[in-house]
Amino acid sequence: MTTLAILAGGDPLPTTIAQVALGNGWAVHVVTFAGQPQPKALPAVASITQFPLGQIGHILAHLKAHKVSHVALAGHLHKPSILSLKPDATGLKLLARAVIKHDDALLRVVTDFLQEEGFNLVTIQDLAPNLLAPKGILTKAKPNAEEQEDIALARSTLAVIGDLDIGQACIVHNGAILGVEAVEGTDTLIERCATLRDGGAQGKGGILVKRAKDMQTDLADLPTVGLQTVQLLAQHHYRGLCIQPGRTLFLNQSETLAHANAHNLFVVSE
Repeated sequence: MTTLAILAGGDPLPTTIAQVALGNGWAVHVVTFAGQPQPKALPAVASITQFPLGQIGHILAHLKAHKVSHVALAGHLHKPSILSLKPDATGLKLLARAVIKHDDALLRVVTDFLQEEGFNLVTIQDLAPNLLAPKGILTKAKPNAEEQEDIALARSTLAVIGDLDIGQACIVHNGAILGVEAVEGTDTLIERCATLRDGGAQGKGGILVKRAKDMQTDLADLPTVGLQTVQLLAQHHYRGLCIQPGRTLFLNQSETLAHANAHNLFVVSE
């Protein structure tokens, strides 16, 4: 039997991976991290164990004790300070290999380390490629010419902030960048930028554009959208969403697109 460990943060992705892996007949263990966002509504997995984030040696021993052969990294974590990590000896060695202030450098070090330790890294692309966003206009509504220009502006902005390792999302409206995603996450970005349009929170319009950073590894931290994303966009009277085909996790696609159509929101993947 294949045994999978999910190193899990918040958002629905750890739950989705656990469900798919269990459906494949795999044994699943989940590792969560103290003081960090937690996965919700996990299915009945073999074990759920929490460790301090910096206790890499203890986590490694835990995986090997359960004869784990495959590992998945899923869900978001808050960026910790070095002082809050309290790493063990193995954790210190790992941190020494990365520039801690750069998320993608740290992710690459973690994935390289796991592979060096003999684990096979598994992604949602491997387990359920149907969850990746398809290409095209996915809703009845579609962007007009001015909105296509806004999308192009957001994409060029994301190329720059991606190189700086800032974030994966940008909101643009009428030729102006209202905000870019940093550590607050996409949901808070949507709420914040709704107050920056003409008319403030009562105003309408704006497009959320979300794309993977060019330099990031696809082994973890792909952009994720789903029903909650579109619900927030509708609640705050946005115009639409643009995502990246093949590199965006699009959860609950049918329900999400139905909600978008009901609120005249466009969803494009290009």
